[in-house]
Amino acid sequence: MVKLTEEMKKSINESVVFFATSSKDGIPNVAPMKALKVVDDETVVICDNFMHKTLKNIKENPNVALATSDCREHPFQYKGIAEYYTEGEWFEVAKEIDEQYSKVPKGAVVIKIKEIYNLKSGEDAGKLIEKDE
Repeated sequence: MVKLTEEMKKSINESVVFFATSSKDGIPNVAPMKALKVVDDETVVICDNFMHKTLKNIKENPNVALATSDCREHPFQYKGIAEYYTEGEWFEVAKEIDEQYSKVPKGAVVIKIKEIYNLKSGEDAGKLIEKDE
């Protein structure tokens, strides 16, 4: 099991996160996200407030990637599998996240992190740090 460090959790929770998806035909999409939260050592919940292409892509292809905007301090890329919820426990988590923005989300994207990569420039750039076996 992949385990996010406290540094990684803080970075994801406090930064703008770039959320990358791809259609079933491999057409990429990336969108900035701020309404999100790391809920445990391997799970990130993102609120769906305005998703269009992102949501379509998740439904077609659940393989996703995340990178934070503070890559100098926290240079990591996260890859995982996304699921979408419009009710239940995960949707309630998304509603709690969105309270700070005075919104009610349309849904919750739940990402189980499966791989973590180094984004710091230099010899180890792109190196796999941890992978779920």
